Amino acid sequence: MGCGSSKRVEPRADPLAAVDFELSTPMLVMPFRVFKKQGRIVKSTKTWRDEALSKSWLVAHVKTAGDVPAPGKVVIFISHTWWDRDFKDETCDPSLPHDVGAPDHQSGERKDLKWRIICAGVETLIKEKRLKAEDVLLWVDWQSIHQDDNEEKLKGVRSLIKYATLCDYMLVPTEEEELVGWATKLPHLIPGYGLRGWCRCEYFIFSLAAEMREREVPLYAIQRDGSLKQYPRVELADIKYMPSRGQLSNPADWAPVQALEDKMIEEHGKVLAEIKCKAGAGGSVDLGAKMIRDCHVEALCAAVVKYEVTWLRLDTNQLGDEGAKAIAAMLRANRSLKDLSLLGNKIGDAGAEAIAAMLRVNRSLNYLDLRGNDIGHPAKQSVRDAVMGRKGFQLDI
Repeated sequence: MGCGSSKRVEPRADPLAAVDFELSTPMLVMPFRVFKKQGRIVKSTKTWRDEALSKSWLVAHVKTAGDVPAPGKVVIFISHTWWDRDFKDETCDPSLPHDVGAPDHQSGERKDLKWRIICAGVETLIKEKRLKAEDVLLWVDWQSIHQDDNEEKLKGVRSLIKYATLCDYMLVPTEEEELVGWATKLPHLIPGYGLRGWCRCEYFIFSLAAEMREREVPLYAIQRDGSLKQYPRVELADIKYMPSRGQLSNPADWAPVQALEDKMIEEHGKVLAEIKCKAGAGGSVDLGAKMIRDCHVEALCAAVVKYEVTWLRLDTNQLGDEGAKAIAAMLRANRSLKDLSLLGNKIGDAGAEAIAAMLRVNRSLNYLDLRGNDIGHPAKQSVRDAVMGRKGFQLDI
């Protein structure tokens, strides 16, 4: 009879598939074999771009948001900073003071050094992951986004989240012989790279997307000899390491960086709330330091109720008063949650008063942590009064 019939295992749905990330211009990628042959990183100007598209040096991985990428292809996002910031040529627009610089060295013995490092790093990745070189495609901003058409360039910038989520790996070329110390663990400490706002934006998006998919982050720095250093988890311990706090050559870039950061945080928190509460159904859920904001609370509360979570840790997030009010509203009727930690969430008096009002009617909660917030003495006393005499209730405030 053999081993009997086996039940077919359906592939797990991609949680990002249902998220409406903007794709307002096609995602143009270059086959790795073409990139190696061309010998440099090319600037996307109309003359070159028309030829590249006609000869399939550049190909559209997807053209619209509804497109499904070709199966079997492996797309690598090259995240990098400019190495020659003063370079100018005839393609630069003299009316735009920030239209200068090039991603790679343009002269001297280091000419095209980044191109060589990228090639070496991709070849290492192909070997280590047993990829087929003919299936590997590269997304490189200077080639993949229009550099001579500001309207199209902005469309590419707005599509950056979608591009990143469609990539399988992210590689960061460096000029370092060997990364040392904390630079081997934290990408914001990679020399010449980690301080830049756009670089932070790219690895921030890519890392959060990996967490939403419940995977380790396939983010690697390329050292000068082509060897790779992985950053399997990217954690932002302080707001100063966020993309919007990074360095920008053009001050006008702050607004799009902030918009991309906010959009990714919004979608990340909603997806993560569902994933974590489902995994912790009937028990404990830890969402500490996950950038949870008031915009996430509706989805979070729905998941807490749906999966009957009993212990919820939301420490070191960004709930504020509005988030605290929404959680308090949910807890007026919730009977499953027993322990709640809201330590370090920028909750003020208004949020605390809403929590106090909830505690007067909720008899299921046994533990509440409100330490490290911005609550004044009168509001703290309101919370204490609401649970005074409650046997077994523990309050940290």
